[in-house]
Amino acid sequence: MMDQILENRRIAAIAGRFLRPPHRLNRLHESDAELITLDPGFDRVLAITTDALSEEISSGLYVEPYRAGWMLAMSNLSDLAAVGAEPLGLVVTITCAPEPGEGFLEGLADGISAACGTIGTYVLGGDTNQGGRTFLSGCAVGLVPKAAVLTRKGVLPGDKVYLSGPAGLGGVFALLRLTEPARPIPPSFYVPVARIREGISLRGIASACMDTSDGVLHTLDTLMRLNGVRFILDSDWPKILHPEALKVCSARDIPAWLSLASVHGEFELCFTIPPDREEALLMAARQAGWSPIPVGEAVPGTGVGIRSGERVVDLDTARIRNMADSAASDPRRYVAELMTLAREAGI
Repeated sequence: MMDQILENRRIAAIAGRFLRPPHRLNRLHESDAELITLDPGFDRVLAITTDALSEEISSGLYVEPYRAGWMLAMSNLSDLAAVGAEPLGLVVTITCAPEPGEGFLEGLADGISAACGTIGTYVLGGDTNQGGRTFLSGCAVGLVPKAAVLTRKGVLPGDKVYLSGPAGLGGVFALLRLTEPARPIPPSFYVPVARIREGISLRGIASACMDTSDGVLHTLDTLMRLNGVRFILDSDWPKILHPEALKVCSARDIPAWLSLASVHGEFELCFTIPPDREEALLMAARQAGWSPIPVGEAVPGTGVGIRSGERVVDLDTARIRNMADSAASDPRRYVAELMTLAREAGI
């Protein structure tokens, strides 16, 4: 089922030419971070991941250097959170114009530093280059107990689906920034934080986990394809969605659930829990100071649907994901296509 998604085909075209590392635990698509075994006697696994920002900057999504730096760090650290790892640090590569503009490098560095400070980790080093277009790349490394690694695999029918916090804010931030570029957005509106402590809490409890950096529906679609289950999402939007996401959607007459369909998310963790571990989840979360949000369940079959009243509306999540490939470079077209999909679904 994975090759129905255009992005997955590109990944397969590249990764299919590489030798499989014998010391890597996960297979392609199965984990947010690569999980590498170290010395056989060592009881922890190295988690390593990389993420880059390019189109986010060229499109005008991240205008402020500070925000770009913050997002670069958090996007990498979020992948560590999704495997339950404790960060060791981050290395970064910064490519920018020879004269990037007054305060650009300082703002970028301050954003990266503040993000690492919020998590309690460090910039370990990196590289700088000159080029015609700003390109930022990071690589985060961490450690996770070998016996408690989280991956995207392991979901069974009957498992409950949870989020680590309210969703949809990343989607409406992208909507506002790309379709209403003249509109001022307060710096505090969208400040996502990698859910490191939440991921650690889920060790040995969650059956699978993935972050929502590409949006909740994209996340559920991937988990569905990897695990061969059907996800039914509840429609209690005031409980599931961030208040600002609800407010923006309401003001523009956009169905609230479409904030979950954006390819731009908010770095919450989406995870599944066997019913007999829900008590353990709530206890672990309470001890760590956070509150899981139940959003649905896994059932036999395949696909992703939304419970609307007495019926379940199935979503064409392959269409939603591939739409991001074909139309996301034109945000107004992307929004229009999502609205068409919402009308067709009747929710």
